[in-house]
Amino acid sequence: MRRDIDVGMAAGEVEPRFGTELATQVTTLLNEVDGGAAVDLPRRVARLRALMAGRAPGEVSPGRAAGLSALLAEIPVRP
Repeated sequence: MRRDIDVGMAAGEVEPRFGTELATQVTTLLNEVDGGAAVDLPRRVARLRALMAGRAPGEVSPGRAAGLSALLAEIPVRP
């Protein structure tokens, strides 16, 4: 997902401020998981989904938003 955000920003499909915020949250989550920290994955994924859902018009192109949302949907979480 981080790569897709970076590619989207480079291609002008993700507004830099929004992309940076989203990338920071994704990177933080990945670093915590990789570091063995106890992570409330369902809550964190829900936060990422809410960020995507609450984006303003023009912050992410429709195609890139669909791709990022699909990546989030692939994360196996239980409520």
